[in-house]
Parts: sequence; C-alpha cells; structure tokens
Amino acid sequence: MGVDFDKLREKVLEQMNKGKSGHVGNELRKAFEKIETSEFQIFGEIMKDAILVDPAMFSEKAYILFDKMMRARKADKLAEYERFFVQNFCKLPGEEFSVICDGWVETGKSVIKGQVFVSDLRIIATGVQEAKKARVSGGGVFAFLSLIQLGSYMYNKSIMEQITKGITEGFTMVNYGVLYPIRGGYNIEQEAKGFRAKINDRVNFQVDVPYENKKGQDEIADIDVSVVVNIKDPDIQAKLDKVEAIVRAHAKPV
Repeated sequence: MGVDFDKLREKVLEQMNKGKSGHVGNELRKAFEKIETSEFQIFGEIMKDAILVDPAMFSEKAYILFDKMMRARKADKLAEYERFFVQNFCKLPGEEFSVICDGWVETGKSVIKGQVFVSDLRIIATGVQEAKKARVSGGGVFAFLSLIQLGSYMYNKSIMEQITKGITEGFTMVNYGVLYPIRGGYNIEQEAKGFRAKINDRVNFQVDVPYENKKGQDEIADIDVSVVVNIKDPDIQAKLDKVEAIVRAHAKPV
C-alpha cells in the first residue's frame, strides 16, 4: 500500500507544531520505506515544510532518528534521496555543488559519515554527527566544544549565519545536514591518512567560526575540517583537487 501524502503532511506538521519532533522522524521513516523514486518530490516538500516549522527542533530530534534508521536499513535509497533533496530544496541563491561524493567530514571532535556536497559557499555533510577523539583549537575552546554535540543546531546555526550573511535576504533557507564554511580557510592541504594509506583521501583546512557564548559574548573559534572522499571512488583524485581548488580560491589572505 502506498503513502497517503495529504495525511502524512497533516500529521507531520501537526506533530511539529506540538513539539513532537521525535514522532515526526518516525512518521517520515515509515513513509520513506514505502515511497518510490518518482515520489521524492512530494516527500521532499513535506520534509521541507517540517524543517521550516522549527529548524532547531527538526535537526536535534527528527533528522537524527530518520537518518539513523534509514542509513541502517536503506542506505542506497537514502543516498539517492539526499542528493535529490539537497539539490532541489536546499540550494542558496546562485549556488551549485561542484563536488558531490560518498564520504564524510571530520572536525576536531566529530565525524559525519554519509555524503558530502561542496559549493563555493559551503560544505554540507549528511549523516548524524558523532563524537570522536581529537581536537578543536582556538579562542574560547571549551565554550565552543560545548556547542558541538550530536546534531547540534546551535553549532550549525552559528556557521549557517556566517555562510549566508548578505546572501539570503528575503530567502528562506532549508537547513539539512551539518554545515561547514568555505570562505576564509587556511592551512589547506591534501593528505593520505590511515593504516598503510598510499593515496590521498582528504583535504584538510582550518576556518574561523564566530559564535556567541553562553554569556551572550561574541567569540571566535578555529576548527579543523577534513573533507574525506570514499577511497573506492574512481574519481577520488579529481574530486579532491576540486575541493582543494575551491577552498584555496576563497582562502584567508596571507
């Protein structure tokens, strides 16, 4: 039996407006298991409307549940849908993604495994943000670390504001995945990392991120970012070269 999209929209928006975003994630999951590729558009419209009700609440609960379940059960279908959703619902004005790949983004304290979308403005990493042992450096380190939690919208929001400043006036942004800025990167390099790694699989850079601490004071943290392309990708070197070129084109002046 197919999905009643009118009923799904009504239920999802009702639950979002009641603050029950965990239920929303579950409803989206159940529907996603049934839909065909031809129904990605209508499903995406419903997800977009849910996000716009309360981006923070959707990001912190609904997205995590939906992503975790679907990545475990239907990873290929989720990857196909994410490519569709990001390119059809999440673009900023004039934005195009030069690199789309299976891979992940690592920061000092977290990793987001799924797909990576790279434009001249930003990087979007899809998947759930998970903690790992490493470092985040820079001013206000400990306050900043407290923002980088599983799916943290506060962390995402400070980056989102930096990326979209002066771009999105009169434009409603659909926030999906975890965002990283391109502009102002420095210490840019390709690297091979891992046991017996023989070829490069990532581009590393650092970038300054302004944020507001718990006392309402403006601070700046610098974060380490590694954009990793799946080593099995036959076009891995070309994609890494594109990512590096984009970051260098928008790098901090020396």
